[in-house]
Amino acid sequence: MNYKNILTSLFLVLSTSLSAQNFLLKQANDAMRDLDYMTAILLYQQVLEKDKHPEALINIAECYRKINDKQNAEFWYARVVQLPSAKPIHKLYYGMMLQANGKCEVAKAWLNQYVKDVPDDARGQHLARACEIEEELKSKSRGVYVINPMPFNSNLDDFAPVIIGDKIVFASDRTQTGPVKRTNMWTGSPFAELYAVSFKMKGATPGNFQYGEAEKFSKNISTKFHEAAAALSPDGRTIFFTRNNFSQGSTGKSDEGLVKLKIYAAQSDGQGGWHNETELPFNSNEYNVAHPTMSADGQRLYFSSNMPGGYGGMDLYVSTLENGVWGPPINLGPVVNTEGNEIFPYIDPNNRLYFASNGHIGLGGLDIYYSTPASNSGDSWNFPVNLGYPINTNADDFGITFGKDLTWGFFTSDRDGGAGRDDVYGFLKSAASFEVYVYDSNTKLPVSGATVVNSKTGLTMTTGPDGKIAFDMRAAECADFTVEKKNYEAASKSGCGDPSNPNAITRIEIPIAKQLNLYLQGIVFDMTDGYPAEDARVILTNNCGKEIPEAVFTGSDGRYKFKLDKECCYTVRAVKNGFIAGTADRICTNGLTKNSTLKSNLTLQPYLDGEGFIVAGKESKPNFNHVSGLYENRDGTPASFVIGNGLEVRNGILFDNGAPSKPERATWERGKEGFLVHLYYDYGQSNVNDESLPELEKLRKTLQENPDLQVEISSHTDSRGSDEYNLDLSQRRADWVVSWLVRQGIARERLVGKGYGESKLVNRCKDNIPCSETEHQLNRRTEFRVTGTGVTISQPKPNLKAGPCDGCPF
Repeated sequence: MNYKNILTSLFLVLSTSLSAQNFLLKQANDAMRDLDYMTAILLYQQVLEKDKHPEALINIAECYRKINDKQNAEFWYARVVQLPSAKPIHKLYYGMMLQANGKCEVAKAWLNQYVKDVPDDARGQHLARACEIEEELKSKSRGVYVINPMPFNSNLDDFAPVIIGDKIVFASDRTQTGPVKRTNMWTGSPFAELYAVSFKMKGATPGNFQYGEAEKFSKNISTKFHEAAAALSPDGRTIFFTRNNFSQGSTGKSDEGLVKLKIYAAQSDGQGGWHNETELPFNSNEYNVAHPTMSADGQRLYFSSNMPGGYGGMDLYVSTLENGVWGPPINLGPVVNTEGNEIFPYIDPNNRLYFASNGHIGLGGLDIYYSTPASNSGDSWNFPVNLGYPINTNADDFGITFGKDLTWGFFTSDRDGGAGRDDVYGFLKSAASFEVYVYDSNTKLPVSGATVVNSKTGLTMTTGPDGKIAFDMRAAECADFTVEKKNYEAASKSGCGDPSNPNAITRIEIPIAKQLNLYLQGIVFDMTDGYPAEDARVILTNNCGKEIPEAVFTGSDGRYKFKLDKECCYTVRAVKNGFIAGTADRICTNGLTKNSTLKSNLTLQPYLDGEGFIVAGKESKPNFNHVSGLYENRDGTPASFVIGNGLEVRNGILFDNGAPSKPERATWERGKEGFLVHLYYDYGQSNVNDESLPELEKLRKTLQENPDLQVEISSHTDSRGSDEYNLDLSQRRADWVVSWLVRQGIARERLVGKGYGESKLVNRCKDNIPCSETEHQLNRRTEFRVTGTGVTISQPKPNLKAGPCDGCPF
């Protein structure tokens, strides 16, 4: 057997097969380059029947996307994204097809992958966000629009309606009736022409019309290529329309051999015809210029173009008429234009610019949006607003136009249920337009990402970068609009539509204030030695009805911290067994407009029980000197040492993370056997004088703040007078203080009054020893000491009526 001949024959067969495949692929690529997508698809299918060629897979998906066959495009992109040679843009296109086919949850995963790969392209972010707010877009215009397909739709494309007088002028590629039938290679359908349908009011219902038959709009401006998307000047004398680059029987092509779109103008002959056809000066053989619409004053022409210098595919531009000449086009900027396509603009009499886009947040495919001028000059625009369902769907929705009173109009959609592919739909709008603007009350800047809840419909919407949401609501309805955003205080405002002027836009401005970060912090000190108190329980209460936070326990650094509400006053209290509670009150946030941290250190004083003071301080370490206010060594010199956790003593001064700090002054001064209550008695009197009232109030407050303490009120006299008299006087003084405390609401069971007469003098002033009045006054004293703990007794209400001390100054 001649194996050499067999191998040679096999090689020839394989080579011939590969050559045939390569030839088919080249033919398909050539057809795609010439925009003959239908032929290209057939050729790529033949290639893919024998070989899953990556280039063929990618290109057939692109072709189906170009001809707007979303189902087949999704099918092929699902295979493309699995290829090693797949690019991030293919993930975007796959996500777009999934979204357009109603598969938003799956689409979001691929769109988020694209965002990760290409974070600077806003399309992925917008489309992924659209899936998150899909329900909002479907609900925002509920009950506002009534939509019906037009009876003049064909089984092919009917699109871009515009109202000219009593006619609807639209583009259609419906079957041609002439002897020569020309076919668009892009779609395989006839070229589009302008048609007109007459319409008139049927009955008294606005927007309810009777329609005539569709007829070609004008023989004069009709050519063998596309004509579509017309606009009429306000005086009715000039019509602007889109056409392939064909004029006076000659076809213009770009350097790539493609016939681009241009805008042409024609003049009315006064008899319903059009003549003197001219190109607009900003047309070019190298890029598309299409879809004109004119402002109500006739001075500005808006259109779509992919001219160099734009932001993506087709962008929106405006040209101004200056001395009868159209000026250079100005791009409407990145707020309106995206990396996708912005096409089919329409400017209404109120300068609200409607357009279609596949680059903004939408329901899928092309959605219709509007934007309003952000300045009087019209050179900047507010963030676009999606019209929502039922105007928009996950199909392509575009080419909207309105009647004179803006309550009805027409638009184009390729949604399911139509007569052909793109169809013209009529709509009746029974609502007023609302616009809610949310801004920061301090900076006056717009707040994006705020949720706005409509109390009437329950609809929740989210503000855009310009701080605005826009929606339609029945004109006679009112609603409360509640705004919420993380780190901001919620705010609400009411608004009503104007039934007398349904075309008016009801604008509602809602300022929101940032939540203030208000805190209270401090250190609890054990005044045995002035060191931080560990395991102290700190409680915060308020007088404004706010929820009381859970108590905190201090660590080794004695620190505590609470978050505060605005416009509220607080009391903070530290408690620990064996100590008189440390309290600070009147801590208020009223009037604070900036983030603030209020500070309050608390002191715990060890009380005197039956065995003496709980702790007398440690001999081996420095202690806090209440008199000097410094931490001192045992020899009285200023101490320096580190406590820890940001606390350090340098030269006797305590520093808290670098800032000077110290314990608050102790509430009570230690006496001989308790805490001194500085009460002043006139000689021989049992009731105190007026100077003593603040000290009595301090005692009452201490007892109220320490409801578990039982105390002895001990009274002492000087040595003048007999022992019996002084013992009786001191008892009367102790009883008087107890009675006063009971009348102020302290439970009698907690109090014991004890008179010691002159038995416990604090100085040398005994009987028959000459002393000054000041020295005698030191012996005429009242003290309190703790005699028991652990029993909390409900406090009676203060008795403010006259009692045992009728005529007392208080």
